[in-house]
Amino acid sequence: MPDIREFKAPALAQKIINNNQIAELVSLAFEKDHLLSSRAMWVLGHCSDLDYDCTKPYHIKLVNNLKQNSLHNGVIRNTLRLFQKHPVPKKTESFILDKCFEYIKNPSEAIAVRAFAITVVFNIAKPYPELLNELVIVLNYLSETENGPGIRSRVKNTIKAIHKLNKQ
Repeated sequence: MPDIREFKAPALAQKIINNNQIAELVSLAFEKDHLLSSRAMWVLGHCSDLDYDCTKPYHIKLVNNLKQNSLHNGVIRNTLRLFQKHPVPKKTESFILDKCFEYIKNPSEAIAVRAFAITVVFNIAKPYPELLNELVIVLNYLSETENGPGIRSRVKNTIKAIHKLNKQ
C-alpha cells in the first residue's frame, strides 16, 4: 500500500482502485490517528468519485463511524462530502438526517462540515415535502444569523433548489 502521508489524493485513489486496496484504505479511515484517518477518508472520497461501486460496500460502516464522539472534523467532512455526491444507504437515512441537522445547527462545527451536511439533508429530503419544509426553516434561520460566506452561499443555493423543486 502506498504511503498515505505523502500523496496527491486523486492519483493515490486511482492506484488504490487499480490495486484493489479499498478495504485497506477503509481500515485506515477508522484509525485513532486523526491525521491518518482524515487523509484516508479524503482519498476514499476520491476513490468514490472515480468508481462509486468500489466504495459502496463500505457506506454503512462509514455512516456508523459518525456515531463516534471524538472524530476528527476531516473524517466527518470527507464522509459527508462522499454522501453529498452519492446516495446514503436507505436504512441509515434517519440517522444521517438527525446527525446532519446537528452539524448544520452547530455554529462551532467546521464550515465545510455544515455546508456538506446541508447538501446531504437536501438530497435525502427531496422526495419528502415535510423534510424540505423543515430544512427551509433551518436554512432561513441560518441566512439571518450566519456571517460566513461559505454557509450563506450554500444556504442561498439550497433554498433556491428547494423552491425550484416545489414549483415542479
